[in-house]
Amino acid sequence: MSPGEHVDESDLHGFVDGELDAENRRRIEDHLHNHAEDAALVEGWRRQNAALRAAFAQTVKEPLPSGLRKASVTSLTRSFGSGVNWARFSPSKGASLRAMRRSDTSRRPPRRPAIVMSLVTLLAGAVVAGAALLAFTGPASPPAAPQRAVIEPPGLLAHAQLAYQTYAQDTRPVEIGADRKAELSTWLGERVGFARLPDLSAAGLELVGGRLVPGVLAPAGLLIYRSAASGPAALYFERAGGERLPAAPPKTAPGLAAVEWRAAGFAFVLIGPLAAEVARAASESAAAQAIR
Repeated sequence: MSPGEHVDESDLHGFVDGELDAENRRRIEDHLHNHAEDAALVEGWRRQNAALRAAFAQTVKEPLPSGLRKASVTSLTRSFGSGVNWARFSPSKGASLRAMRRSDTSRRPPRRPAIVMSLVTLLAGAVVAGAALLAFTGPASPPAAPQRAVIEPPGLLAHAQLAYQTYAQDTRPVEIGADRKAELSTWLGERVGFARLPDLSAAGLELVGGRLVPGVLAPAGLLIYRSAASGPAALYFERAGGERLPAAPPKTAPGLAAVEWRAAGFAFVLIGPLAAEVARAASESAAAQAIR
């Protein structure tokens, strides 16, 4: 495009609306390539058009409201269907065309309701269009902070029972055996914070060894004990969190007994197929040794 050729706003509108021929379209494209402000203006108009199309994409497919359609038909009927039959009049009877029109107008019912309804419909459309333009062209609102899903962890007893059922019957239930008590004590002290290995032989439980297991809030320790009268038992422990002890005796899987308590800043669960008196005696002994 030569420098002398002028491009006004009507040319830009015609370009956006696709009303220009090929030559003028190329002329405007060259102009926009060299004029960033006009290019931004054209891009804004295109976005507005896209916003309007998106806002009314479903509306244009909807049928005309029955009330408005009925009002339009009534208005047309009153305007044309109930008028004077001109063929019945003859100028020879002295009736002028102006008089006949005046007579027809005087008998024509007012069309104000249909006009009011049309204006209300247009106003509603304008409001919707304005809202769509604000939504698509207004400043972008900052994205909402992602909501983190809050998942309540299983309780202390559930962790202890899962650890027991996972490892107690395994062919290799422990990572460090009781024959290396000093190493096991140091390892649990460094990883869990509790280094004592309660001696429960008075209750008929002999230490097999220990291992690390996942806890409720932190790594937990699991000591495995062998019972001559029943199957293996386990002492689960981890640092005490905010979980409250249940008022009723803890519930476990059928055939298992469990005793839960807190001592020295740690939470403990003794679990296994133990008789009630054995579980009570063993837990009391372990609690006493934990606070020495």
